[in-house]
Amino acid sequence: MKRIISLWLLLSATLLGAVSYGKNKVNAVPQDWSTLSTMHFDIYFPAGEDEFGKTAALMAEEIYYYLKDNLKYPILSRIPIVFYSSKTDFQATNIIYPLLSEGVGGFTESLRNRVAVPFDGSYNNLEKLLTHELTHAYINALDSRIVSAVEHLRPTSFPFWFSEGLPEYLAIGSEDDYNNMFIMDMVVNDKSTSLDYSSGYYAYRLGESFLAYIAEVYGRDKVSEYFYTLRTMSNLEESTKRVFGMKFEELESRWKYQLKRDYYPVINSHLVPQEAFERRTDHKEDGSYMNFSPRFSPDGSRYAYFSDAGARLSVWVAGSHGISKPKKIITGEKSGKMEEFYFRRTNLSWFPDGKRLAFAAKSSTGDRIHILDVDKGKLLESIKIPQLSAIFELDVSPDGKSVVLSGQEDIKCDIYLFDLESRELTRLTEDSYFDAQPRFSPDGKRIIFSSERIENDDIGRYGYFANLSSGIFELDIATKEMWQITDGVYDSQWPMYLQDGRIVYVSSEDGISNLRMIDPERNIQARITELLCGTFNADISADLDHLVLSNYFDSAWNIYFGISPLDDLMYEDAPKRQLVQLEHDLLDRIDFGLLDYYGPRKKEKVERPQPAYQEIRRPFIGGFEPSLPDSNLIQANYSWDERPQSPSEQAPFIKKYRPSFALDSVWGGVAYSSSYGVLGSIELGLSDLMGDHGIGISLGLSDRLKETNLVLSYIYLKRRLDVGGGVFNLYDETYVRRYDPTNWDYLRYRQYQSGVYGTLRYPFSRFARMEFDNMFYKYQLNLDWLPHQNIASGTWIKDAADPLEGLIYTPGINLVFDNALYGSTGPMLGTRALYSVQKSFAKDDMEHFTHLADYRKYILFSKRYSLAMRLNGGLSHGSSPARFSLGGYNGVRALPYNLAGHKKVLGSIELRFPMVDYLSLAFPLPITLGNIRGSAYIDAGAVWDENKHFRGMRNGRLEDIKLGYGFGPRLNLGYFVLKMDISWQSDLSRVSKPQIFLSLSEDF
Repeated sequence: MKRIISLWLLLSATLLGAVSYGKNKVNAVPQDWSTLSTMHFDIYFPAGEDEFGKTAALMAEEIYYYLKDNLKYPILSRIPIVFYSSKTDFQATNIIYPLLSEGVGGFTESLRNRVAVPFDGSYNNLEKLLTHELTHAYINALDSRIVSAVEHLRPTSFPFWFSEGLPEYLAIGSEDDYNNMFIMDMVVNDKSTSLDYSSGYYAYRLGESFLAYIAEVYGRDKVSEYFYTLRTMSNLEESTKRVFGMKFEELESRWKYQLKRDYYPVINSHLVPQEAFERRTDHKEDGSYMNFSPRFSPDGSRYAYFSDAGARLSVWVAGSHGISKPKKIITGEKSGKMEEFYFRRTNLSWFPDGKRLAFAAKSSTGDRIHILDVDKGKLLESIKIPQLSAIFELDVSPDGKSVVLSGQEDIKCDIYLFDLESRELTRLTEDSYFDAQPRFSPDGKRIIFSSERIENDDIGRYGYFANLSSGIFELDIATKEMWQITDGVYDSQWPMYLQDGRIVYVSSEDGISNLRMIDPERNIQARITELLCGTFNADISADLDHLVLSNYFDSAWNIYFGISPLDDLMYEDAPKRQLVQLEHDLLDRIDFGLLDYYGPRKKEKVERPQPAYQEIRRPFIGGFEPSLPDSNLIQANYSWDERPQSPSEQAPFIKKYRPSFALDSVWGGVAYSSSYGVLGSIELGLSDLMGDHGIGISLGLSDRLKETNLVLSYIYLKRRLDVGGGVFNLYDETYVRRYDPTNWDYLRYRQYQSGVYGTLRYPFSRFARMEFDNMFYKYQLNLDWLPHQNIASGTWIKDAADPLEGLIYTPGINLVFDNALYGSTGPMLGTRALYSVQKSFAKDDMEHFTHLADYRKYILFSKRYSLAMRLNGGLSHGSSPARFSLGGYNGVRALPYNLAGHKKVLGSIELRFPMVDYLSLAFPLPITLGNIRGSAYIDAGAVWDENKHFRGMRNGRLEDIKLGYGFGPRLNLGYFVLKMDISWQSDLSRVSKPQIFLSLSEDF
């Protein structure tokens, strides 16, 4: 019967092995929702923010008709849009389960076509982001309307640059200077790549630019024609020939020549940054991508800045003379104190003593202001401001007693004054305009900041808020008077005061962000820099002798240092500053009465027009699309989707969100066997729209009810503490063939388990969590015997031994920490650690107490190389202890067989390196592969039962200790990592023949 018991113990070991790494979503504050249904959308927004919800609804409907004008055809399905009140809330979304980084602006979930976007206080940014995501949703809705998987069985496929370039083109139209900066940089540095080989963020930019070129040269209708042709033919080359009458290579070449015509002239009018200034950081040497927000100390002897050199965004300090190397004073993004920094919304500010720095960062308990001792590299204080859901840029007052900051509260991003002594928070601006980047005047009486309060008529984009531009404004703290400093013709950001009262800021004049200076007292202005390809922000020392700035060039932001930046400036007249009247709010421009026009409508049944003909190899996709030869042969009436001209019968109204479940996933199958009868399985996953509630159903069908497998599970994710549980009924059969010298027989183990289980997960931060799992169930184990003489007839002797049955309660606690950063095939930097303990309470012969510990360290060096180390151990005791495996991925990889024991120790060290950057084969198959990584490793470990029987070595050879080493390539194939390991086992005396292992898993 011990053999039967060990089956359950193997299950226990499997459960222990299921403890996994991974970072956490932290829902620090549960969100309640309201909903508003319009003609085409179901709008979800934070409860209590009704004005924002109505604005979002009108914005979505305006975008819909803009997209319809470009994509020509209406959609029939409704699109749900979820608006999050802050980026932090958005990153904790449960609509999709992967953890979102700061770089993710929004997403469209394709299964249920849900759109999710955050609001950072800028309606201008929100409108662009919403247009991008609604383009994805619109296309998904067209596909669900037109393409029937049963009818055509042919998927729609676009190149990635087109899939993301089209939404960017429709949202921005190549009119954004920040986006164009990347294109300019690629052109002037001869790094413009083929669209087919573009990836990541550059695919967005290149795709947008390419489609904007098509619209400029061939007309906007050609873009939509290209879209539908690609969508129908799923062949880039053939689609390009049909639409443009040329090969794709030729069309792409024409676009690239146009880019050269556009950007080569700026090389004559603008300087390469290292020609004008000394480059203080080098991304090619330190592997960084972003070096930004430099700030001089009060005495000008040093400056601080952010840098991701070493892969994590951290605070660095460098001397102004440039003699000593920059020094990292604190590392970010590796603990709950500084989980992440806002992208392009983070800066540094010195205290007057020149020893302390202030900055804001996301933490496990919300955004905080951190005060850092620069010389000691220690945090002195972390300040939480409960009223604010987000804290962005800040500045310390000249006396060091207060901080002015840009913060978000109640769907508004305003300027606040925070007293460091009394902890009093004062709101200096309070409206729907987007206010950011505040700085104190030298006397501390005024504040200068950037704000989207300026309206321009000359815009290249459609929308409610497309005409807003960012200008520089000045606010008197005592009188609350506000003055407009710049005219707003060009976006102006990151202002700062000089000691003499002049103002320096970053302007997008000429389409390239550079430093400008304005003197409001004398009404004169001047250009300070004319650099390629874009300045992010800068600082000038108090004595006006030195300049430090962050500039994008050659595919990265670097820090540049200059001397006497204000000498020999060419001044010109500047517009006079104007007093701003604060009677009107941004949303006053919205006529909320128009919302009554967009009431929900009944679902339309559209008659499918018949195509002129249907080609078998390229079947016509029925519905909205005309056949390719003659689009005029299709006639359809879409008048039901015209923009409404009068109020609808049922006006939209706001109501409380109530969860309703919909199907997320389903798969399964059914079979029949003459021996076993009907067999089948089905897996169902359901969730509510927010993803806060999840239901899982797993059903394994059998014609015998007792042998039907069933698992029902539920998980609740709305709060910080995740709660889950379920019920199950499981049946399993295991067959064993026994040999003896004369004959053989068979044993059949039948295992029944029925019970309940529950789980609790509490994230301490993004990187650390505690899990409490428990299971209570009834078990029954039966043994059947097939004697040798019965094999021919197949007659089993049931219940050949007394069945084992009883009740088991198994609680377990897991502690998990994971701040690792990934490369393409596995972790490259950081730490992973877990400790798991599990105890079973049952009959004396079923008890065990099991511990499992794992520690992994990853050291990144020389940019693309990493050293990975792992130490793993397990211990199980009791009347029936669990057994740990030494073979396979989590063991000694050179072992050709598996070993198991109640105790385990394993150590691994692995060098991860680039093996092949680019490989192109012409024969026998044209295959192109890139970024093939390599690993070389050593594993050593042992498993055993009794300490007294353990023999690590005998006669100079390893015995119970197993040693292996090897190497092999790794290739990320998207959904999994393909690995090949060539391994050798050694006992320090002999070496085995090499063995080759293939696997589909990432590196440990």
